[in-house]
Amino acid sequence: MITVVGIGPGHPDYITPIALKKIQSADVIIGGRRQLKMCEGVSCAKILFDGKLDLEKALDNPGNVVVLASGDPAIYGILDKVLSLRKKEEIEVIPGISCIQYMLGKLKMPMKNVCAISLHGREQELAEKVKQYKSVVVLTDKIHTPCYIAQSLKQAGIVDVNIYVGENLSYENEKIREFSVKQLAESTQNFDLNVVVITRCGSMDSASLTSFL
Repeated sequence: MITVVGIGPGHPDYITPIALKKIQSADVIIGGRRQLKMCEGVSCAKILFDGKLDLEKALDNPGNVVVLASGDPAIYGILDKVLSLRKKEEIEVIPGISCIQYMLGKLKMPMKNVCAISLHGREQELAEKVKQYKSVVVLTDKIHTPCYIAQSLKQAGIVDVNIYVGENLSYENEKIREFSVKQLAESTQNFDLNVVVITRCGSMDSASLTSFL
C-alpha cells in the first residue's frame, strides 16, 4: 500500500494525528526537503523528491511507502502524479489542512462562492474566474507572483477587487496583508511562499481583519 499523506500548511501543529500515525509507521518516506526535515525523528528510509527522482521506481520500495504532500494532496497536489503511476486500489489518501483552508480561515471567509485555482506551473484564465466568482484563491509560483496577478487584473480592467497576500502561512513569520490592484501592480516587492485571495471590494468586513493586518 502507498499512502499519500497531507501534512498541512507547514507548521507541525497542523499535522493531523492520523497523518502522524501513518508517517511514524512508514518504512519509506518520499518528500521534498522541507517535508523530510519535519520527519527527522522517524527511523526509516527517506527519499528526496526533486526533479531528478524517478517516482515510479521510488514507489516500488517494499513495505509501507508514504508520500508526503504539502497541504492537502487532493488540491493541486502530488496525488495526481501518484494516480498516474498506480491503481486507486493500491493507494490510501490521508487528507490534510490545505493552505487554502488556512488562509480563508484567517480571513474569516466562508468557502461558499469561492473558486480555487493554481498558477503553479499552469496557465489559467484568471480574469474570467475573478469576473465569475465573488472570491478567488490563487496558488502562486515564482513566475505568477502576487504582483504578476495584480498586473494581469489591471490589464484586464479589473480594479474593483481587494487582494490579500498570505506569506509563510502557519509559521512564526507569517504575514497576511491587503492591497489594492493598483498598489500591488506597481509594487516591486518580493514575496515569500504565498497564497493570494482576490475578493470584490466591500465583500469583507474590515473590522474582522484587524487581528492580522
